Amino acid sequence: MTEAEQGRGPAHDPRFDGVLRPRPGDPGVREALLPAPHPGDSHSASLLELDDGDVLCAWFNGPDEGDRDTNVVLSRLPLGGDRWTGAMAMSADPDRSEQNPVLDQRPDGTVWLFHPSNEPHDQKTAHLVARTSHDGGRTWDPAHVAHEGPGVFVRNPPLDPGDGSLLLPAYRCRAEGEHSTVLISEDEGASWKEYDVGGSDHLVQMSVVRRVDGSLLGLLRSRAADRIHATVSTDSGRSWSRAVPTELPNNNSGVQVTRLDSGALALVYNHASLERGEFRWVGEGQGRRRKALRTPLTVALSDDDGRTWPVRRDLQCADDEYWEAGEFGYSYPCVMQSRRDGLLHIAYSYLRRTIKHVTVSEDWVREGRS
Repeated sequence: MTEAEQGRGPAHDPRFDGVLRPRPGDPGVREALLPAPHPGDSHSASLLELDDGDVLCAWFNGPDEGDRDTNVVLSRLPLGGDRWTGAMAMSADPDRSEQNPVLDQRPDGTVWLFHPSNEPHDQKTAHLVARTSHDGGRTWDPAHVAHEGPGVFVRNPPLDPGDGSLLLPAYRCRAEGEHSTVLISEDEGASWKEYDVGGSDHLVQMSVVRRVDGSLLGLLRSRAADRIHATVSTDSGRSWSRAVPTELPNNNSGVQVTRLDSGALALVYNHASLERGEFRWVGEGQGRRRKALRTPLTVALSDDDGRTWPVRRDLQCADDEYWEAGEFGYSYPCVMQSRRDGLLHIAYSYLRRTIKHVTVSEDWVREGRS
């Protein structure tokens, strides 16, 4: 099957030039489609604003998720610029698939890149790889294994849980299923301790944010494609409450949450689920199955530290291109707020063909309140 037949072509789409432009009909939105080195699969973006105002975006790109030739790549949006650079390769292990990168900058300015690395199409073999940069991501130290696993995966970025340590949300891929944990380093990434997230079987890719009271809120993807689940820690991530479903739907795709300067929490996710009957048929023959829609991609705001999410606005909705693209959609978002201008920067998988980067204001989200 060709890439075009899979819904991922054409190989060299002229739209994928990395230029930020106003969205036609909605000048409150600026958007860019990043250059994709390989036409096959682009997925799982991570954004980071550096101290100097440049923005980095990392994602995995290659023939297919899990393929040995699929690797992590990195692009840059210079401060004040409107064009993303071409993507540079950040991994190239010839025997392993490199996926799900996450970026972070420590108080001393060091930039970290974490990503799982596994034998082809076997996440149970994954270990966690780390690289560091001391010049804003222009050059990088050699990769090293930060956690042996096996089966350790990440998706969302680390944070200081309130005690000066570094907490990295993770999950374990095992023969009996997946389960969420957190990795915590008290020595700036030199070593890691692992802590369990209770009641998180088949709940993965936790996104964590600090609440005003100092507790941590974790929001999780559900493999059941029912609802986003939530868990809380009151001891800086060393223990967690049993994960429970929230009011928000989940389509078995990633979510990410961040705190805004206004105090609100901003969450980006797909407002769809199997529980709500929102699906399309994928596959053929005995492999034919229902898959929850990966549209719309929605921004939600909470003014009570994640207890309710009354403000929502769709960022990307299905169009003809979506319905022609097989099972792929708009998914795996990451979100951050720029310290320079307060804009929300959101990046996500665009039909698995490339990564789309969008900027909007908090006011834009609130104007679309449902």
